[in-house]
Amino acid sequence: MRQVNKNAICLGEKWLPYRAAEAEYTFTVHSVFNRVINISVGGRRLLSIAASGTGGSSTFLSLPDKELDFGVASGESCVLRAGRLILPGIIINFDKAPLWKGPIGREYRQKTIKKENITAFKAVLDRKAPRESAWRSINSDSGGKFAGLKAVKELRENPSLARNLIGLGMGLTPAGDDMVLGFLAIVNHTCCNRDYINMLRGIVSNSTQKTTIISENMLANALNCDYHELLQNSLRDLCEGEQEDIYISTASLINLGASSGSDIACGMYFGMIGLE
Repeated sequence: MRQVNKNAICLGEKWLPYRAAEAEYTFTVHSVFNRVINISVGGRRLLSIAASGTGGSSTFLSLPDKELDFGVASGESCVLRAGRLILPGIIINFDKAPLWKGPIGREYRQKTIKKENITAFKAVLDRKAPRESAWRSINSDSGGKFAGLKAVKELRENPSLARNLIGLGMGLTPAGDDMVLGFLAIVNHTCCNRDYINMLRGIVSNSTQKTTIISENMLANALNCDYHELLQNSLRDLCEGEQEDIYISTASLINLGASSGSDIACGMYFGMIGLE
């Protein structure tokens, strides 16, 4: 089979060890989507190949393609060697790709979020959150199988509820996980109560294996203050931006995935309300 060569346009920091290493690694394709391909790189750790327009991440190896229609399937082997990722039918070169740097760093800290920005953030959620999102579910009177998602409203008073939220919901990133991710991002960077921060982080850390591998990786990254670019943009604008900035960054976050972005935003909102 003839293999197509492609050059990555940027890479996240977690790909750097495989650019420097001379050793050859054989890994497995974990999951394939139109715009993201996840690679299992040992244990339960994942790295991803991402199409352009998906935003940046420490775990992404980004390509110029708008879709990743390479014919790659879950379970297939791939090889990493000296800045090259070799998949069936395609070789991705990342030895010269520039490093992606997010809009905020892990040490980013703000003590307050402007009240008017919280109001603007909620207004975007009210208008744009999908019908199947956690935002719609927990703000309705309906019960149902996932009524437990409403626990996010009490999470600031009782961090142990994170244990019940993780793994709750449908799909590869359940809604409960996405909400905990968003809530955790707000706490990591704006909460002044160190005891609360440590308690919440400990509960999340001890609960990640209850959920899917993709969510487990996402939450583990969040514990290290490491998030997708769209979440970083939204967090920065909440702390520093004007209302017009909030409308743009929140709408972009909500468009992430089918409902994952709005579920992350939902968690962020309840993290902001009354948290000191």
